[in-house]
Amino acid sequence: MTPSPPLPKSSPRSIPRIAVIGAGPVGLEAALEAVAHGYDVAVYDAGRTGEHLRRFDWVTLFTPFAMNSSARGRGRLAAAGVSLPSADARQTAGQFVARYLEPLSRLPELAGRVHEHARVTAIGREGLFKSDGIVAAGDRARLGRPFLLRVEPGEGPARFERADIVIDASGVYGSPRATGPSGLPALGEESLGDLVDRHLVPIAAGEEARARYAGRRVLLVGDGYSAATALVEFDEIARRGEAARVTWVRPGAEPPDPFAAMSDDPLAERAALAERANRIARESSWLVQMPGAVVEAYETSGGGCRVTLRLPGGDARMVEVDRVLALVGYRPDTAIYRELQIHLCYASEGPMALASAVLAASLADPAAGGDCLKQASHGAETLKNPEPGFYIAGAKSYGRNPQFLLSLGLRQVLDIMELIEAERGAPAAK
Repeated sequence: MTPSPPLPKSSPRSIPRIAVIGAGPVGLEAALEAVAHGYDVAVYDAGRTGEHLRRFDWVTLFTPFAMNSSARGRGRLAAAGVSLPSADARQTAGQFVARYLEPLSRLPELAGRVHEHARVTAIGREGLFKSDGIVAAGDRARLGRPFLLRVEPGEGPARFERADIVIDASGVYGSPRATGPSGLPALGEESLGDLVDRHLVPIAAGEEARARYAGRRVLLVGDGYSAATALVEFDEIARRGEAARVTWVRPGAEPPDPFAAMSDDPLAERAALAERANRIARESSWLVQMPGAVVEAYETSGGGCRVTLRLPGGDARMVEVDRVLALVGYRPDTAIYRELQIHLCYASEGPMALASAVLAASLADPAAGGDCLKQASHGAETLKNPEPGFYIAGAKSYGRNPQFLLSLGLRQVLDIMELIEAERGAPAAK
């Protein structure tokens, strides 16, 4: 075994080192903001810059460019001569990566700081175990101790790196949820292998994905906008004479329309998607809907799969499929900070202080709980953890709650920097 290289030396105390996990929109904006405040910064991503967005790069984002980018980011790119989209431009995820995230990562102040294909698998506090130095009990042992990050590159040996502050903006899309009853894996789910896709795939636009789905028997599981997008994709290939035979399993009873359309929805793309997916659900002969059914078991056989469904009345039904498209949502990967003192919500797995604030807001205004546009920033204090110097930002801060909005993550970046500067005793930069 090749030994790990020695630990890098800590930054001089006058220049604290911030480790940012995730080179997505929130992670890169956090890095840019931290460098502007004079910090030494390193960004780690398990894949490429904007990796999660690249997984659905052909899909048009609901929100306009102005809501997905920061004033600092736009200003720096404009000063560097980068041509930016208009404020109201609706970009695909791929366009957003190509025209904003990649240019951000190439700015001089981030040069050499963004480490792609460098997965952070665990974080600890140097010289301490999880149970040591409980800050809430008045123990200050954890204060000032550097974090240790276990980094696994795509090639070469794993290594440890130090940081004084950590911002986890790694998102949730790398941790798909299971398709079985009560959120558990269905029996045999672990044996599906490449018969299942757990993210949106370009069924109509991608040659490889179309070959996997066109003319096949498909089990679609899920009820959110990803499922709506998948229905549109299946409708596109049906119009070309390549219809799949889709069995759609989703929670809840049969409503008049499966996707709630909001009156006067300010997000035109979202409104159009809901309207089209509802029409497809009403009119398509290639689609069999099974609302309220639950996937209980999978049994792979002869290149396909036999699926046991439990119907709302308790009866079981067997369906034979060639592929499974599981769009049931995502959960945060909490394993990487298992050795830190992080207070997580028992329901959402997001940071407890923020989760409590989000819940309180949704109870005060029930309409806010179901619409990402009605989510609001809840202040810097809700981003604190018992672990000093550790922050969770972006979609991961909402845990399993899907109502996160990218503009909230951009606000979180500023709030976290406010907390860091207050701890350091420095005035916040304007």
